[in-house]
Amino acid sequence: MKKILLSILSIATLISCEKLGDLKFSEAIQGGCFLDKGVSSMNSLTLDKDTVYYTITDDDLDIFLGFNATCCGEYASNSEIKGDSILIEVKTTQIGMCNCICYYTYNFKFNGTGENYKYKVTVDDFLKFTGEIKP
Repeated sequence: MKKILLSILSIATLISCEKLGDLKFSEAIQGGCFLDKGVSSMNSLTLDKDTVYYTITDDDLDIFLGFNATCCGEYASNSEIKGDSILIEVKTTQIGMCNCICYYTYNFKFNGTGENYKYKVTVDDFLKFTGEIKP
């Protein structure tokens, strides 16, 4: 009886495990205010919303991050894959002293679809996004 139960549990475990792909970080591309240092949303009533979304094209995963922050700031990013999680962190390296708001963007590129991975994206301590990559 123990052998049958053990066999059933083993099969159930194998069926319930979702296979993770061989995901690898490729690059982070900065856009938005990183490219247009002189362009800001000062006195603007319509700012783009802080957001994260992903796209899967062929066998590649792109995670887009857009956030509003003070102009003239400088940022550094870090991305790592731990188990079934994609961890992305953006930190301020120099606070901007301009009197305006900019919409900064990042496009984090990965080789592999990232299906069944979870993601967590943080910008300093004020923005946190979590989700799961679904096919």
